[in-house]
Amino acid sequence: MLQRLLSLLLLSLSLFPLLVQADDAITQVEELLQSVPKTDTPENQKLRESYQQALQFAREAQRYREQAKAYQQILIDYPKESARLKESLHNYQPQSRPSLSSLKEEALRQAIGLSSNRQLNLRKERQAVMDSLNQLESTGQEYHLRVDELRKQLQQTRTLLDRLSFSSESDRQQEAQRLATRLKEQSLSDRIQMLELEQLSAQQRNDLGKLKLQELNLAITDEDEWQASLLNQQNQLRRDKTEQALAESERLRKQLTSDMPLLLEQQQQNQALSIQLGALEDQIERVQDDQRAVDQNLSALNDLVNSVREQLEWLQISNAYGENLRSKLSDLPAYFPLDKLESAIVNARMAKYQYETEQDALKDPRQMRERLMATDEVALDRSQQAVLDNLLKARRQLLTRLNDASDSLIQEQTRLKLLYSRQNSKIDEIRDLSASHLFWMPDVRPLTPTVLLGIPAALGLAFNPTNWLQLPQAIAENNPITLTLAGIGILVLAWCWFKLARHLTHYSQHIAPRIGKVTQDKFSLTSRLLVRSLLASLPLPAMVLMAHGLLDGAWQYPFAVAVARGLSEIWFLLLALLMARHLTLEKGILILHFRWQKEWVQKVWSQFRTLLLVIIPSFFVQGMANSYQEHAFYDSLGRMAFIVGALWLLLFFARLNRERLPLTWGQADMSKPHLLHHFIWNSLMLAPLLAVIGSLLGYFYTSRILLRQLELSLLMGLGCLLIYYLAHRWMLIQRRRLAFDRAKSKRAEILAQRGREEGNDELSSEIPDVVEDTELDLDTISAQSLGLVRTLLMLGFTMLLVVQWSELNSAFSFLRSIEVWHVTSKIGGIEQLSPITLQDLMLTAFTFILTVVTARNLPGLMELTLLQHLSLSPGTGFAITTVTKYIVLVVGALSGFSILGIDWSKAQWMVAALSVGLGFGLQEIFANFVSGLIILFEKPIRLGDTVTIRELTGTVTKIKTRATTIVDWDRKEIIVPNKAFITEQFINWSLSDSITRVKLRIRIGLTQDPKRIQTILEDSIKASTLVLETPTPEVFLIEFTDSALIYEMRLYVNSMDHRMPITHEVHSLVLEKLQQQGMGLPHQQIDIRLSRA
Repeated sequence: MLQRLLSLLLLSLSLFPLLVQADDAITQVEELLQSVPKTDTPENQKLRESYQQALQFAREAQRYREQAKAYQQILIDYPKESARLKESLHNYQPQSRPSLSSLKEEALRQAIGLSSNRQLNLRKERQAVMDSLNQLESTGQEYHLRVDELRKQLQQTRTLLDRLSFSSESDRQQEAQRLATRLKEQSLSDRIQMLELEQLSAQQRNDLGKLKLQELNLAITDEDEWQASLLNQQNQLRRDKTEQALAESERLRKQLTSDMPLLLEQQQQNQALSIQLGALEDQIERVQDDQRAVDQNLSALNDLVNSVREQLEWLQISNAYGENLRSKLSDLPAYFPLDKLESAIVNARMAKYQYETEQDALKDPRQMRERLMATDEVALDRSQQAVLDNLLKARRQLLTRLNDASDSLIQEQTRLKLLYSRQNSKIDEIRDLSASHLFWMPDVRPLTPTVLLGIPAALGLAFNPTNWLQLPQAIAENNPITLTLAGIGILVLAWCWFKLARHLTHYSQHIAPRIGKVTQDKFSLTSRLLVRSLLASLPLPAMVLMAHGLLDGAWQYPFAVAVARGLSEIWFLLLALLMARHLTLEKGILILHFRWQKEWVQKVWSQFRTLLLVIIPSFFVQGMANSYQEHAFYDSLGRMAFIVGALWLLLFFARLNRERLPLTWGQADMSKPHLLHHFIWNSLMLAPLLAVIGSLLGYFYTSRILLRQLELSLLMGLGCLLIYYLAHRWMLIQRRRLAFDRAKSKRAEILAQRGREEGNDELSSEIPDVVEDTELDLDTISAQSLGLVRTLLMLGFTMLLVVQWSELNSAFSFLRSIEVWHVTSKIGGIEQLSPITLQDLMLTAFTFILTVVTARNLPGLMELTLLQHLSLSPGTGFAITTVTKYIVLVVGALSGFSILGIDWSKAQWMVAALSVGLGFGLQEIFANFVSGLIILFEKPIRLGDTVTIRELTGTVTKIKTRATTIVDWDRKEIIVPNKAFITEQFINWSLSDSITRVKLRIRIGLTQDPKRIQTILEDSIKASTLVLETPTPEVFLIEFTDSALIYEMRLYVNSMDHRMPITHEVHSLVLEKLQQQGMGLPHQQIDIRLSRA
């Protein structure tokens, strides 16, 4: 205690001069900030930022000193304040109230309003005290971490301040930086002192908070009792007035001696209004009772919130409270449907409007009397008129009371709606608070012999005839119309089930001969069979859902509600079972339409049928156990049903793995499956095994939810696979039809040509009937189209998985609490530490994976969906897709690094330094990279161009980041750096025009006629199929030699690929025509002269 007082004294003495200097520092910095010139030069902006940081640090220091002073005052005043609160609690007296008997109806209404306002304020004050107490518990655990981190920052700031103090520079910017650093040091020091005082005063503030909480609880109890008294008094006054009105109505009834129908009718109307008034009063009291019950529930829920928070703190150390927490959550009140109460409020307002209308009609009783007499066409004597006037007067009083009672009812119902809304919000808060922690905590005891001994008792509970007798009782709770419609609906569905199953079998056999025939096969046959399969699968699940609807609303029969929840768990499984049965028929979609192997389909169907026949009862028992309030039923029988289902699922995956079913795309040979295949199958088999182990250890809820999510993911994957093969079959049919139409057109052309040659009569007798074309190979289907379908389905499947698993987002929120490291970031010009959590790392990994997948698939997707429909010059599409891929990679990298706290403001200097360093060290690589970008934008070469560079000629096949690949005429790949196409001279044979000229030289004997030779060469050119007519080919006599005339033929062809074929073809034609004319090619003359040496 003495050490604590000394610490307090030292802190008090150290804070006193600082408090005096706080305003001076802020004033000084503000003056310096105002003295900065208004011009927006870089120096002035930087100086202004330094002064703004200094001002921010000075204000923070002042705020920390004020908080420290408040904590210091709490330590000083603690003995007196604690004694005062204890004395107040010991001598607590209820607040003096006025006498209830002296309060009239209007005064009561005002007093109730004031009391409700005081209740609300007291509860808000109590909640604030409870929040502060909870905050004390949480901040106490983080105190040492926060202080240690602040001391590290303080040491770094002092080191920086010392370096700035000994700096030789003394300009204004340097002084501003020194000032900001000195004030930052002061702010950190004041914050550490504030935290120390906060920790020193934590126990005192906790004690004072608990005493204040007890005082508030007493005040709230007193206010609740006073409001209950006010409400009782208001109800009593209302009841007295109602009784007076009823007594007056009864008195008039007894005085009525006439048998006049008009008077009797008016008396009966008054009697009906009297009954409505009494029912309205009773309804008001019931609503008030509900308000008190909900108010008590809210208090209990507030206590439960605090209890859950405390238990969650304990659960970080021990798992012993998991089962207790789950039992508390199971006891939460039901989520009240506010729409029902809103409907009741609307009905009350409509009734009030009707009462007001009738009351307005009775403003003038004499006029009303005359109207009634005229309507009934009766004449009343003076005494009868007096009786009618009294009846109308009594009715007006009843309507006035009904209006007042309706107003009260609407007000009370509105208040009840507000209370129910707060209760629902509080229930959501409790569930959200506990979901992330309960998900990873054991909710049942580990499986022990004691738990196993409870299975017979659970079975006895499940098969108890008394419990099953609740089912007809629950069904009888529905109104007769609903029961009649449900019975008719079930009979109709049973009849439809029988008829649709027979029709499906008949239809599949009827269309089977048409499948695979080009002229008869249609995609509509598959789609209609699929729709019929779905319709034939729906009646049984629909009957199960109808039975669920009949049982679910009977909340007073818990076992019947549990059966209804069990039925809600199995309807989808029944749909999957029946749908799989119809798809795997021998002449069904999978075998006949998709051409899957019959043996594999039948094996998988057999295993799947056995699995669902086990899984369906398992899910039914789990649904019952999860709904039924008997925890032993959930712990024993529900868990055993889950274990049986999970083990059978493991056996199902193991048997399918043994059959070596392909799970990955593009692997037809399953004799040597690759690594991904083994990984998927082993993961599928490991998941049920881990779920069984988790449930045995007590993590039943966690295991059940995770395995359920996995099963739903697999079903969604099967649905996407079905959609893919439907698209596959549609493309196959379209491709077959196109190929068949082309074959028929070609055949028709051939037959027409033959007919023109042989005559129409002979043609008609020789043309055979058109026969069915053989089945085309699946490889003829467009690979790009199927690739697009796969990409879209993969993206859709990924989005479905994200949506589905996002339901467990709160369960994985613990990842946010696992801090890996800290980064410094500027928020409002102030550097602050931001934690990088395990969730950030996982999100970064997901971002990088998504970036890579998008960069790989986006170019193909753009080509198929957009670029092929645009009129682009050659190579432009490739440039667009390549640049887009680079942009996606850059954006993805920046996004991933920003999640890790490495934003561009921090990385730009490092990037600049690396760019300079790498630019010198790897300048050739950078030059090639930049040249590749220039090539993509400027397009001096494009994919498919024929180029000649460095005496190398070939076709451009790839343009990559560093180099371009050219394939020469020998099919050799030549790698040329991109820089060469920018800095060196090269020839692009097809840049703007792919037409190229071929020059051929022909030697002719000297004795031949030139005109005749000219004609032969021109005829050879005309006979060639590859020579273009435009530009016009040319033949020139260009040279005389000793033995021959030299002719040059200048020909034009479409592309470089035609140069060699045209050379061969023209040479062959020239030789052929020369031989026909009896000419030959001269041999080169060689003169040999011999001389004697």
